[in-house]
Amino acid sequence: MSSQREGTPVRGHAKKNSTDMRAQGAPRRMTAGPLDLDFELPLPASSSTEEKQVQDSSASISTAMSGNTFVTAPERVSSPASAAGSVHTISGVAAAEPLRDYAYLLDSLIFRHLPNVERNQLSLVPLAAHLHNIASQCATNLSNVMATDSFHIFNLWYIRLICHSLISAQTTAMASQEIKVFGDLTSNFYRNSTFSHAVPWDLRVLAIRLQALGFNDWRRCLEHFYMLAKEARSEAIKNRNSPALFRMWRGRLLDVGLRVAAALLEISDVDGAERHLRSIMEDKDDLDNAMGSRLREAVLYMQLGQLDTAKNCYLANGAAEGEDVDQVIEGLRLMATDDFEGAAVVWKKLVDKESGESERRTTYLVNMAVSLLYLRRLPEAQSNSNFRLQSTMDRQLAYSYKSLTFNIVTLHNLLDTHYEPMVLDIKPQLEFLNEEMTGILRKREQAAQS
Repeated sequence: MSSQREGTPVRGHAKKNSTDMRAQGAPRRMTAGPLDLDFELPLPASSSTEEKQVQDSSASISTAMSGNTFVTAPERVSSPASAAGSVHTISGVAAAEPLRDYAYLLDSLIFRHLPNVERNQLSLVPLAAHLHNIASQCATNLSNVMATDSFHIFNLWYIRLICHSLISAQTTAMASQEIKVFGDLTSNFYRNSTFSHAVPWDLRVLAIRLQALGFNDWRRCLEHFYMLAKEARSEAIKNRNSPALFRMWRGRLLDVGLRVAAALLEISDVDGAERHLRSIMEDKDDLDNAMGSRLREAVLYMQLGQLDTAKNCYLANGAAEGEDVDQVIEGLRLMATDDFEGAAVVWKKLVDKESGESERRTTYLVNMAVSLLYLRRLPEAQSNSNFRLQSTMDRQLAYSYKSLTFNIVTLHNLLDTHYEPMVLDIKPQLEFLNEEMTGILRKREQAAQS
């Protein structure tokens, strides 16, 4: 043994020659990130029967929810957690997967309540008051749901959170505290034996931003968005031969990408948001443009200050006939840069171009009045702030856009000191709107129940 050790030459450490191929790294492979859209389109359906089958399966898998679909759904859609799954044991016999206990999501102490003053202010805005009532009903109904009924638990939670997110910044802050009870939605606790997620997709997307607000952790928000994007991309590739499912998952992938850009803007990372948004737009195709994302892109580019790009997105989304897009974008830009003098002039020109009472003229008029208020030109704002709420077009607009009615009420409250008669005149109009809206909603609920 010793002789062999002595005869063996000792090889010392030596630097490899640069010509040695072993020292050269392999060429870097082209990899695709989770938010990239550059993958193959689905093959065309072979027959109408196959397309119908794909649409049926898409309807059962899709987790897009809304208040209307929750109320009027004729059949209960099974969720991964509530469906009776099976787990293969060692002996090969399929055993039923145990239902999960979500009792921690039903505790009434979780849900927060608005102060009386805030609730009274919401009564002036019919849509906001209705959304608040729906959110309160969801909290009440959750106390009567079985702890294992994941379908209704997650649906009621989603409706409550989305309603609070639409009302005001204060109710959004309430939702960001309530969502903390879910914990980490990326953990394996929320996945079943087949590794499918028990929480619906829309609730997962909504929870990411709300938890970022609640925990003040935007790094975690971006990380979770990328995890959702990875899942959406994987599902889209898996279903590339099923047009309906492919469009659904590709649309979700694009939606997550736009949400990442919005999150970067919320933390003031303008450069990162611009680069990210540009990379998404480079990979888009006609299929993505047909998904209605152009208007969201326009808003993001407006926040980035790229008005020409925002204008192109706005036009691609389909501007209204006769609408002066350049002037609208310019008016919004001037208000964003605190040039209210120039903005008031732009909005005044747009108001003068509109004849009669229309939804578009009312929107221009609100923006003009706000610009004049910032300039402290109250008399001029008062003379141009007769919005005629009793007209049909303005009532429809008030139902659709709560911000319009809120702006009108705010304007008149600011003018309360010098123009008391006008404020008194608007109160019965708002009460009339509230009563009419309540009657319409009651009829819709009765029709849905029947």
